[in-house]
Amino acid sequence: MPCPQTIGNIFSKKIKKAFDKAGRLSHNEYMSNRLRTREEVTMDDIAFELGISKSTVSRALSGTGRIGAETVARVRSYAEAHGFRPNLVAKALAGRKSLNLAAVMPIEATAAQMLFYHECLSGMVQRAAKDGYNILVCMTEGSNPEALEDVILNRKADAAILTQLKHNDKNVEFLRSRNFPFVVIGSDSSGEIVQVDSRMRESCAEFSKICVSKMNNRGNVLFVCGSLDIEANNNRLSGFLSAMESVGIEALRYAVCTDVSDLEGEKNLSDWSLILCSDDVVCMEVLRLFRLANIRAGKDVLLASFHDSVILEGATSPVSALRVESSALGSRAVEVLLLMLSGKPFERENFVDCSFQFRESTERLAN
Repeated sequence: MPCPQTIGNIFSKKIKKAFDKAGRLSHNEYMSNRLRTREEVTMDDIAFELGISKSTVSRALSGTGRIGAETVARVRSYAEAHGFRPNLVAKALAGRKSLNLAAVMPIEATAAQMLFYHECLSGMVQRAAKDGYNILVCMTEGSNPEALEDVILNRKADAAILTQLKHNDKNVEFLRSRNFPFVVIGSDSSGEIVQVDSRMRESCAEFSKICVSKMNNRGNVLFVCGSLDIEANNNRLSGFLSAMESVGIEALRYAVCTDVSDLEGEKNLSDWSLILCSDDVVCMEVLRLFRLANIRAGKDVLLASFHDSVILEGATSPVSALRVESSALGSRAVEVLLLMLSGKPFERENFVDCSFQFRESTERLAN
C-alpha cells in the first residue's frame, strides 16, 4: 500500500489536472493539502498560478536569460503581491556562494582608530543586507595575509573590502594572485586598484589653503603626519605639500614631522602659527602636548585635522577638521563589490563627498 506521502503527491497531481480543465483552483484551495500558510509562496506556486515553467520564473526574478518584459513584470508583480522571498541559502549553494563579504581590518588599530572602522562597518552591513549579504570581519596583523588566506581558501566570503591600504600591501598581492574580487577604501597612485575614496589629496590641499588663510598667510606651519607606511597618510602629505607649494608666499614657512613622538618634550610648539594633523589620533596627541605646555588651541596656535571624529568635536577647544562620512565609504564599497560580483559595469575609482568643519581651534589667534 502506498505511503501517505505518495498518496498526497498523487492526489495533488489529480487536483491540478482536474481543475486546469474546469477553471483553476484559487491559491488558498490549492495550498490547503500542503500544510503551508499563504505566506510561504514558492517558485513552483508562482509557475503554477501564472501557467509558466519554474525556470521562467527563476530567470524573471533574477533578471537573467531572454524573458519578455511582460512576463518579467507579471512574475515580479505576483511575487511581490504574495510576499515571495527567495531561498537565499539554496541560491548560495547552487551558485557556490557564501553570501558573505569580508571586511578586512587591522588588528593593531587603537580604540580611537576603531571609531572609523566601526562607522565603515555600519555602512557595509546596512548596504549588504539589502542584497541578502552578510559582512564577515577579518582582522589582519600588519599586511600579513594569513587570516585573509583562511577566509578565501575556505570559501567563507565571495569578495573582500580592505579598509586600510598599506605601502606594498601583501593583502593586495594575495588577493590578486587568487583572482579574488576586492575593493579598497582609500587610494594609491597606481590607479590599478578598484577603490573608494574622498579625493583625499585634493581635499587636504584645499583644506590646508583655507587654514593657512586664517593666519593671514604669515607665520610657520607644521604638518604632523602618521605612519607613511599607510597610503592614506601619503595622500594627506601629498595634499599638504601641494597646497604649500601653490600658495608661494615668502612670509610662510612650513615643515613636516613624520612621527608625533618626535614632538615629545618640544619646548617651542608655540612658535608654530598653525599645526595640521594627519588624523584625529595624531591630533589628540598634539592636544595632550598642548596641555602640558599650557598652549591654547585657537588662541595661541591654530590647530586642525585631516580626519574628523566625535573626539575632536567634543574637545575643550573643538578642533576644525576635514569630515568624510565613513559609513558612506563602507556603503559605497559594498555597492561596487556587488556590481563586480554580478558582472555589471563598475568604476575603478569611486568617490564620496567630504566637508570642512571649522571650529574654535582655527577661529581665533592671540593678539
